[in-house]
Amino acid sequence: MKDFGERIKHFRLKGGFSQEELANQLNVSRTTISKWECSKQTPSIFDFLSLCNCFQITLDQLIDPSSYKQDYLHDFQLLYLTRKRESDSQDDTILTLIDKQPLLKHVLLQFSSLSPTLQKELLMDIIPLLKKLFSALQRQ
Repeated sequence: MKDFGERIKHFRLKGGFSQEELANQLNVSRTTISKWECSKQTPSIFDFLSLCNCFQITLDQLIDPSSYKQDYLHDFQLLYLTRKRESDSQDDTILTLIDKQPLLKHVLLQFSSLSPTLQKELLMDIIPLLKKLFSALQRQ
């Protein structure tokens, strides 16, 4: 269960819990939550069930790696498909591209788990590089 910790973190953040708050809900230490999220320790079956209860999800959703990734994609689609904008067709193109590119999807999932401050810092570095890349490609 190498990426189990990633799933715990995903559902913890989605539920709006800090590590401390989740630890208090489950009667474990914050360090235990951290170890679970880093995949350094595996929760007991009772902890699995408590996590499911806390996150209001099924055990299958928590254990099956594809379940939470579908959850991310569903949230992403809800966010962008419910917005009425002129660029809806561009959004569809982006969603299709993300869905067809497993590596891109994985990187975006990792990016989404970063703090908003770190996301902003990374975007400040990435966007100018992408502009240069696309500019160079257009010249070819």
